[in-house]
Amino acid sequence: MATQNRDKMVKPDFLDDAAWEMLKEMTASLDRIRGDAKADAEAYLANPKGRATGGGPSGLPTLLLTTIGRKSGEQRTTPLVFLQHGKDVVVVGSLAGYDGHPTWCLNLQSNPNCWIQLDEKKSKAVARDVTDEERKALWPKLNQVFPAWGYFQGQTERPFPIKIISPTGPA
Repeated sequence: MATQNRDKMVKPDFLDDAAWEMLKEMTASLDRIRGDAKADAEAYLANPKGRATGGGPSGLPTLLLTTIGRKSGEQRTTPLVFLQHGKDVVVVGSLAGYDGHPTWCLNLQSNPNCWIQLDEKKSKAVARDVTDEERKALWPKLNQVFPAWGYFQGQTERPFPIKIISPTGPA
């Protein structure tokens, strides 16, 4: 499993050596992933223009998801790569292939009411798990957006949660 065997991961074909080394470094620990997410959320809030269409540093379409902490009851904001799906957005709980679900997924399981921010536009929203049929239809599209999801899914036995988040009105 990925949590115990990070050093045994094999470079995927879609990455060159430099990108592979960067990906390994950026996902080397959960502390690193969480620290980078916090910094990215702060950068997004400071300059949101173009992030939802891939105009940010990663070049990937990114939103901010705010959930209510299932233990703390406090708002928690996380930047996530997403797929636009009509008026909804689709997000993947990959956590770089680590064996546990991301905190934001656990928070949504406890309380599906949330907020999303796409560039400057903030909306109230509600999240739900995809059906098996939706998963089969969406997975290839999700891998086109971010091929690392497919790679990381192959590194763990944990099926990645896939959430459809539907805006319900202005924040």
